[in-house]
Amino acid sequence: MRIRSARNDDLKACLELDASYETEIAWQVEELHGEKEWGMRFREIRLPRKQTIAPAYTPEERLVAWQRRDAFWVAVEHSKIVGYLALVVETEHRQARIGDLVVAPDFRRKGIAGKLLEYAITWCLRRNVEQLLLECTLKAQPAIAFAQKQRFVACGFQEAYWPGQEMGLFFRRRI
Repeated sequence: MRIRSARNDDLKACLELDASYETEIAWQVEELHGEKEWGMRFREIRLPRKQTIAPAYTPEERLVAWQRRDAFWVAVEHSKIVGYLALVVETEHRQARIGDLVVAPDFRRKGIAGKLLEYAITWCLRRNVEQLLLECTLKAQPAIAFAQKQRFVACGFQEAYWPGQEMGLFFRRRI
């Protein structure tokens, strides 16, 4: 497998990758109040049944977003695109935000997402980027598990961040 910069003619193949995932787990947010303290607790809960989660954005919206990315790489196996990672650099904060990280279902759990991340880290280090942010929904257990495995730490959340008013959960990794 090799990783290279995406070309315009790669975008159709990227859109054709199945970006959906299945989960039986979600995270529940609990607000904690006490005298002179306030906090949030995230707790893993089991869903009543397995759910298939589709991408939050339409193919057209993803194409528009990809045009605004500062970097977009594809993972290629035997001339076939099997994954991609796109990010936006926020120069003023010396950070990059991973906007898209997708691996085709038949190629998941084989280290491809990790290799794309390593490639992104190398690229970021050459541009004085000090940290990466990864964003996902509370139901994105595969993304959350990946973030934890890759030494990201939870750093925040935002209500109504995703379409459908879903909460966004953010992870950070210093590089």
